[in-house]
Amino acid sequence: MAKSQVQADQPAVANSQIARDTVVVVLAAGKGTRMGRNDLGKVCFDIDAVPAINRQIRVFQARGFSRFLLVVGARAEKVMETVTREFPGVFYVHQEPQLGTGHAAKLAAEALDAFGFRGNVLVTMGDKYLEPTAIDALLGGFIKQQADMALLVVPPSRATQDSMGRVLINGDGQALAILERTDRARLEIAEALDEMLATRGRLTGATVRQLIDAHLPDRKRQARAVGPLLELAECEGPIDAEKLAAISRQWRDWFEVDGKRYGVRQIRRLSKYTNPSLYLFRDEAFSEGVRRLDNDNAQGEYYLTDVVRHLAQAKGPDGRPRFRVRAVPVEHPEWIQGFNSPDELLAIQDYLRRKKPAAGQAAGTAARPQLKPNQYATVQQWLQKIQQGRGSIGRWLRRIYGDHADLHEAKLRDLARALECYGRRFGFEEKVAIVRAPGRVNLMGRHVDHRGGTTNFLAIDRETVAVAGLRQDDRVVAVNVEPARFKPVEFSIGEVMGRFAFSDWLNFIESPWVKDMLRNAVGNWGNYLKAAVLRLQHRYPEVKVQGINLAVSGNVPMAAGLSSSSTLVVAALQAAIALNNFELTSQQFVDLCGEGEWFVGSRGGAGDHAAIYLGQRNKIAHVGYLPFRVEKTLDAPRDYQVVIANSHIRAAKSAGSKHQFNARIADYNLGLALLKQRCPEIAGVVEYLRDIDPEKLGCPTSTIYRWLLKVPAVMRRKDFQTVLSREHRDLVAASFASHDEPAVYHPRGVLLFGIAEILRSRLAVGLLESGRIEEFGQLMRISHDGDRVSRPGMDGNYRPVEEDTSDAHLNRLIEDLASEDPQRVLDAQLYRQPGSYACSTPEIDRMVDIASRVPGVAGAQIAGAGLGGCIMILARKEAVQRVRRALVRDYYKPAGLKPAVLACTAVEGAGLVEF
Repeated sequence: MAKSQVQADQPAVANSQIARDTVVVVLAAGKGTRMGRNDLGKVCFDIDAVPAINRQIRVFQARGFSRFLLVVGARAEKVMETVTREFPGVFYVHQEPQLGTGHAAKLAAEALDAFGFRGNVLVTMGDKYLEPTAIDALLGGFIKQQADMALLVVPPSRATQDSMGRVLINGDGQALAILERTDRARLEIAEALDEMLATRGRLTGATVRQLIDAHLPDRKRQARAVGPLLELAECEGPIDAEKLAAISRQWRDWFEVDGKRYGVRQIRRLSKYTNPSLYLFRDEAFSEGVRRLDNDNAQGEYYLTDVVRHLAQAKGPDGRPRFRVRAVPVEHPEWIQGFNSPDELLAIQDYLRRKKPAAGQAAGTAARPQLKPNQYATVQQWLQKIQQGRGSIGRWLRRIYGDHADLHEAKLRDLARALECYGRRFGFEEKVAIVRAPGRVNLMGRHVDHRGGTTNFLAIDRETVAVAGLRQDDRVVAVNVEPARFKPVEFSIGEVMGRFAFSDWLNFIESPWVKDMLRNAVGNWGNYLKAAVLRLQHRYPEVKVQGINLAVSGNVPMAAGLSSSSTLVVAALQAAIALNNFELTSQQFVDLCGEGEWFVGSRGGAGDHAAIYLGQRNKIAHVGYLPFRVEKTLDAPRDYQVVIANSHIRAAKSAGSKHQFNARIADYNLGLALLKQRCPEIAGVVEYLRDIDPEKLGCPTSTIYRWLLKVPAVMRRKDFQTVLSREHRDLVAASFASHDEPAVYHPRGVLLFGIAEILRSRLAVGLLESGRIEEFGQLMRISHDGDRVSRPGMDGNYRPVEEDTSDAHLNRLIEDLASEDPQRVLDAQLYRQPGSYACSTPEIDRMVDIASRVPGVAGAQIAGAGLGGCIMILARKEAVQRVRRALVRDYYKPAGLKPAVLACTAVEGAGLVEF
């Protein structure tokens, strides 16, 4: 055996000895509320087709561990059933009530003591993806550093920097404490309090409230972390300085270790790594550490992370540290990944898919589609399945659409119609996949996804269906079930992409060649198919994307604000990805869709595509952008239904109206640039419009209004070119290139709309979760007023209006905030300001007002990007027919229009048909 091999084997031998002497304690008692499943414990969710808890035990067993103790609590029976099926020798301890990870560890220690176990204890969490190399690193560090406790630490990432605690390590290598985000915020607040008390003497409740919000914006965390200070902040007048100083001292004392007090700067310098929660203890250290844990906190919970602090401070008889607590750094955070929400679990799944060795080329392959039999069959086989109506079809229909028999029948007819269309054009013996992409409704958060805001969407039962087969060349050939309205489409990916070698997608779509091509095919549905596959090919230039045959049907109303065009993009991209064996993360997919649709001339974000792709049945998804993330999934209001009503005013993005849409984007881009230029105090901290938030910036709302006064309400192109500095030259040119010059721009009104809408979208979650639907409906009305362009006069006729964003109006808001009149102060809050985005129409405004007057309607507003299309109405289920009658009587019948009022069902997001 070569010398290098012997050396490589030595750690493994040592590690295997430790494994034999160690029990693995897995904490698996958590509820996993954010996962959105009441029937499944969080640790039982699959990672690459294996329950997370079982996958983790497999990894430990492969490294020689044989003793396992699981602490279970919420959904304990399901967890035990899942584990015992594969690992019958595992022991369990039941945690009831669940009083935190430290409490779970105490129960484990008691059980091990009862068993008479005297060995090492490795503690991990059940909701982890763990690679063997992470275990090897932990065991190696444990041995080499002769640790009594070793904890794995990883560099912070964007995804984990706020969710994982930072590990404080002194110059001797001793880990002193694990500092959670709330811990660090407390110290930051304490230092700021001391500084402000020293300079001002006394502070008001409002000032303290702003200070808390600046360092800890999350209101839920505030109550847990700084409760005593919050109580003092309720005071209207000055607060007793000694009370504030006492709180500050208490929080600062918490950061005292071995008689040394650590400040914010020192902590930042000494806590470069985060804690992914993988610990290894010697017997005595584990027993002593968990024994010292207490629940002397507002939550009455025990925290395992406090073990580090207790062990680090323990002294031996000689006054020296009794325990060696050592951090084991690894530079690969992907080796250990946790999940608390569906999007975090998706990130792990995507990581694993990317790790798998590719059968063909780097990102995709020209091999046979790697799809399951229930996803890929001949056209004839699909039709036979539908005709036979076996159980798998019913299960799939219920999973996607819920228990709606009439809807099931309609969907099967739609599938059969698209399959027959494909068969007639391309052959019934051709193997195909079927993709469905539903329309979407965004309940709150309009026009702000591309500003870093959030949306609150649900997918609806109107959808596009695409039957797709793989070709042996690079051509895309598409037919529609309505050939009279939608002519056949055919193009070569290579011929379009091959004409130019642009490295940048925006440069490509701005090229004269693409603009001429689009100008000659305005409104052609094939442009959206090109948007999808050309963006995919541009993203992976080293891989030749094979062409596809498509047969498409759909019932999403066109140009109605329900994203019919985006459903085409999503369906085409998903078909191309599936048939070409690409593996993309959810974020990559959504981003490609959003950027792809720029091809047709719009410059919006990816919010519509995220809604279409990630929707869940009977759920509302709260999604954030820049970066893309699913922040929360919540139940749709049970007693309410979303109703869609079509104005029959077409919102044609591919025609002249796209210039107005893109002018609003220019208002955003150039308005924010001007605001930062004229308010240099925020230039370094405001990256996106979402950052202009009193909580984040630690400023009063009135300051936001004063900043907006520095941006003119009305500007022309020459004004922007004159006032913006040279560094913005490229931004100005790019912004103007996307649209024809309007008479004027409205940067202040658009900025105010966006800032307020982002706040409304965040507030919406709490209102919906707590059942305060009428308050949510009020936000809908305010939001629509931001797009409103008309109001009725005394004679009932609608006349043009503009929302007031003048200097006088903003100054009145500032006065109202200072008035101490509760109603004036409430009405002057940022989230209650409509701003002026002005993308409605008089017809839409009339419909919103008609619907809003119906008893049982919580709220109504424009749906989609605007300039026509539909309105959405949130109404009690018993009021839906009243809404329909009112719109027919007061809008459709007087205008001689066909009634188009649809009560929507929330369905699953886009995906492959599987039965």
